[in-house]
Amino acid sequence: MQIIEVKNNSDLREFVRFPRRLYRDCPYYVPPIDALEIKELTQHPALDFCTRRLWLAKINGQTVGRIAGIINHRYNELKQQKRIRFGWFDVIDNQEVAAQLLATVEQWGRENGLDTIAGPSRFSNMQRQAMLVDGFQHTASIEADYNFEYYPRFVANLGFEKEVDYIQYKVKVKEVPEAIERLATVISHKSKVKVRQYSSKVKLKMIGEEFFRVLNESYQNIFNFIPLTDKEIRWVVDGNFGIALPNLVSVLEDETGKLVGISFCLPSLSRAFQKANGHLFPFGWMHVVHDLHHNKNVDMYLTGVLPEYANSGVHILYHKQLNEAFLHNGYEYAFTSQQLEDNPANHIWTKYYESEPFCRRRCYKKEILPPGNHE
Repeated sequence: MQIIEVKNNSDLREFVRFPRRLYRDCPYYVPPIDALEIKELTQHPALDFCTRRLWLAKINGQTVGRIAGIINHRYNELKQQKRIRFGWFDVIDNQEVAAQLLATVEQWGRENGLDTIAGPSRFSNMQRQAMLVDGFQHTASIEADYNFEYYPRFVANLGFEKEVDYIQYKVKVKEVPEAIERLATVISHKSKVKVRQYSSKVKLKMIGEEFFRVLNESYQNIFNFIPLTDKEIRWVVDGNFGIALPNLVSVLEDETGKLVGISFCLPSLSRAFQKANGHLFPFGWMHVVHDLHHNKNVDMYLTGVLPEYANSGVHILYHKQLNEAFLHNGYEYAFTSQQLEDNPANHIWTKYYESEPFCRRRCYKKEILPPGNHE
C-alpha cells in the first residue's frame, strides 16, 4: 500500500471521483458535482486562513482511499486550540487503509505542533461535517455526507472518541398545528417581530450578505463555528441564492426593520444529483431544474435568530410561514438540517409535529501523542 499526496490535476480528479466508484452499488449515496468539489478544494475563501493537504491510498496502483488534512489557523486562534481536521475521508472496507490515511494526517499535525485530530469536517461549519453512525438505510441530502457502516468502527478502533452528535429529523408536512398558530399570533404581537419575504431572486441576493451576517451572530456559540469572513459570505450567497425559491426563504424583522432571524429551505436535490452522477453538463442541470419545481420533499438548510431573541419564541413565526409554504408547494416531507443532539430547538419537532429521527452523524476527536510518546 502507498499513501500518495495529491500534487497535480490528475490526482485531484482521482481524489474527487473515487467515492463514485466506492459507492457505485449503494442506492443511498448522493454524489456531489465534480466541478463544484474541485472548486471547493482549490478556491474556497477559507483557504485564506486554512492550510490543506490531500492524500490517496493505493494498492497495486488502484485507489482504495482518500483523506484531507486541514489546519484552520483562524479557528485555532479564536478557540485557543491546537487542532488538525480530517475530512473528505473515504475508504474501502479495510482497517489498515483507514489507519494509514488517518496516521498520515496525525503525523502532519504533530509536525505542526498540534495536539488533537478531529473530524470529519471541512474548512468551515457551512460545509459538510460529521460521520454517519445511524440511518444508513436512508438517502443522504446533498449537504451531508454518506458513508458505509464500517467507517465508525474503523475510527473507534483507532482510538477516536465521540465529541458531538448531530441529528436530522424527518417531518410529515400537515396543516399548521393549532398550537403553532396560537403561539405565532401571541409572539408576533408581543415581540413586534414580523416575517418578511422577497418576491424575486434578485432581491434575495441583495439581502443575502446581511442574511449571513445575521447567521454569524446567531451561530456564534455553536460547536465548531467561527464567523464567516466577507469573502466566505459572498461565496455562500453566490452558491445558494441563485437557485433559491422565494417562498422558501424568509427573514424576521423587528419593528425598526432590522433582521433578527433567518430561514432558508430548498427542495430536495438528492435524486437530481444521483441522476447527474457528478456532472451538470450536458444533462445534469435538467434534473436539478426539474426537481426544484417538481418535488415531494424539502430540505430545511438554515434557521437562526439573533442571540438576544434565542428564548423569545420568534422562531415560531418562520415555522408557521414555512409550514404554509410547504403545503402550497405540495411537499409531503421536510428534512431538517443537522442539529446538535442537545439543541433545545429540536423539541419543536417532537412536541408539535409528526416527526422521527432520520439520521445521526458524529464528530470525533483524538489526542495526538507527541513524537516518541507511544503510550
